[in-house]
Amino acid sequence: MRSISALSTVIAAAVLMLGLAACDKENNNSAKATSTTARATTTHPTTTYAATPTTEPPTTITTSPPTTPPVAEPTTISCGAGPFDLAVSAVTTRGDAACPTAIAVTNAYAVQSDLWDVGFVIPITVGTSTWDCQEHIGTPNPYQECVSRDNPSEKARLGS
Repeated sequence: MRSISALSTVIAAAVLMLGLAACDKENNNSAKATSTTARATTTHPTTTYAATPTTEPPTTITTSPPTTPPVAEPTTISCGAGPFDLAVSAVTTRGDAACPTAIAVTNAYAVQSDLWDVGFVIPITVGTSTWDCQEHIGTPNPYQECVSRDNPSEKARLGS
């Protein structure tokens, strides 16, 4: 009986060995399957999606135009009596401050009164400014007018 029991032990050991060998083979197949799966994942091409850039609308900045002070319209200022007892006036944006210049210009122009004629321009220099003076036909009387070259809106007039 002992031999049967030894034989049973040998058979049991052989079954155990075969069982362990089978387990080991399954583990190797699992490892291979995992390895194969891993290889399959790394060998497939992958698609990478980049974020689509968005186009922001341009920023609109609204600014108001620079403010410029309003340009004063020239007005006629009476400056008193001048040469030949004619009235001196200034057409100016500077107010009464223009009168001393208007009187100086008309006085310098009066010195050349023998040249006065309609359409004939006589340049007069007072200080650093030059004025173009000439006679104009007025209603009812002619008048003398000098226009500043530096600022044509500034005028000195002699009239009755």
